[in-house]
Amino acid sequence: MILTNNSMVDESLNRIMIEGDQLDVLKTARDLIHKGHHLLTSPLAASGRMHFSPVRSIILSEEPGGDNTESLLAIENSLILLETSLASHTVDYKNKEDYEFIDNELLTVALTEIDELEARYQQLGGNQFETGKTQS
Repeated sequence: MILTNNSMVDESLNRIMIEGDQLDVLKTARDLIHKGHHLLTSPLAASGRMHFSPVRSIILSEEPGGDNTESLLAIENSLILLETSLASHTVDYKNKEDYEFIDNELLTVALTEIDELEARYQQLGGNQFETGKTQS
């Protein structure tokens, strides 16, 4: 599932639109992780400059289950880091369209990589990949 506040993210994807900024996206992810979902992408952007973006997309497992301690630690630490960054800098709404484009491109790459990993896992005889999708 994709949590996003980016209007450029394709509506045909399993997306949940979040009202608010990237901090709201991370808080929603945290709530779902506390219900057992796993992070499939990093909750923080790849570069420091992207911390000032008003948009963010995060991929979580479709279904809750299993040990998600790493996801819990990652999301809690990410929230602390982002809140600290935003305390000393303002969100850059002026370049929102550019940030939306970059976020969407990063999301597209992540989805492709997840699909490739899932295909490799199936070739090795796996019954379930971390996305939570069951295979037949």
